[in-house]
Amino acid sequence: MVGAVGVSGYALFALVTTLPAMLPVTDLGAGAALTEAVVRDTSREQRLVRGTILSSARNLMCAGAVIATTGVIMALLGMWDKALGEASQPGSDLTVAVASVLFGCSMPLGLSKSVLLAVNRNEVSFLLQGAGSVLQLALVLLAVGLDAPTGVCVAAGFLSQCAVNAAGVVLAGRYLGMPLLRMIVRSVRKGALNHGVPIAHLALPMTITTAAAAVAYSTDRLVLSHTANATAVAGYSAGAQFFTPAVGLLSAAGLPLWALFARRRRSSGAPRRQLARLTGYFAAGSLVLGIGIVLIGPLAGTWMMHERIRVGTDLMVAFAALLFVQAVACPANMWMTDAAGLRFKAITFSLMAVVNLAVSIPLARLGPEGPVIGSVVSFAALVLVPTLLRAFRRT
Repeated sequence: MVGAVGVSGYALFALVTTLPAMLPVTDLGAGAALTEAVVRDTSREQRLVRGTILSSARNLMCAGAVIATTGVIMALLGMWDKALGEASQPGSDLTVAVASVLFGCSMPLGLSKSVLLAVNRNEVSFLLQGAGSVLQLALVLLAVGLDAPTGVCVAAGFLSQCAVNAAGVVLAGRYLGMPLLRMIVRSVRKGALNHGVPIAHLALPMTITTAAAAVAYSTDRLVLSHTANATAVAGYSAGAQFFTPAVGLLSAAGLPLWALFARRRRSSGAPRRQLARLTGYFAAGSLVLGIGIVLIGPLAGTWMMHERIRVGTDLMVAFAALLFVQAVACPANMWMTDAAGLRFKAITFSLMAVVNLAVSIPLARLGPEGPVIGSVVSFAALVLVPTLLRAFRRT
């Protein structure tokens, strides 16, 4: 792609396609609420599950509409060019406006991921994620082959997300035994309000946690865009191409623990040994993956950039360290998904996001690895250590 749109075009593509990760609206806490509902609801009618789906879908429909409208208004006012900093190009306003509309449409369809998590069919969610990556690559290659502008490549990424989420709704509805797409569409009707259930006690702290993590990690490119240049953004993005799949594998391995621990909390027995054993497994697995990205990342990343940008070993070591601290904390984070645990996580992740942004700005002077180092330090001090201490005290 760099060969077709250049370093600045790739920087714009990487920056815009990661903007949604900065929003505190991944699923508005639907995953936490639905998992708890599925564990608790043993009735044949599944009224609690149905009510949770209606409440979650309505929130996501409203949030998607707000995001699409906001993106278009900011584009009409010419605000996106300034927000994107050095990565901005002519037509950036239109590019982000289209991306905002597509992302807003995909949000309620993304409820399928929360449903698949709740019914413990994470392998299906993982396969859909892989299919989305393949579809995005195919659409981007088609756009590049047709010599389309960078904005079309950006839109291709969001269009693939919509398509995969739509397919996920169909599959999730079958696993759940409910007309999920119809429930999502009807969730905004006035009568649907009477069938919803309160989910704020789980959804709100989960949303805060997700938002804090998004701000902590997804602002790295923006920080580099404003304190460095497009070359630094592109170099960071090239390195992240190896870190992101590793984190995805970590998440896929950790998600089944969510439902498992939710059931264990409702039964007798304290899984301290199980939690310690899983923490060791995740730490060992992340070390293997980290060594792999340190050895492969610099050479492969520089090759991906057509040798216009050098992906340094320092950057990949920083990403490997970030992967390690996140992996060690993963089982404990999955254990703390009840209401009390989620409130604690909301506090720690919020503090981490603030500190991470504060230290990443001066560290960005070191180069692309600077913000990653800031993420490692802030996560280890404000999330990893407090979460492990609290989790093992509660088991």
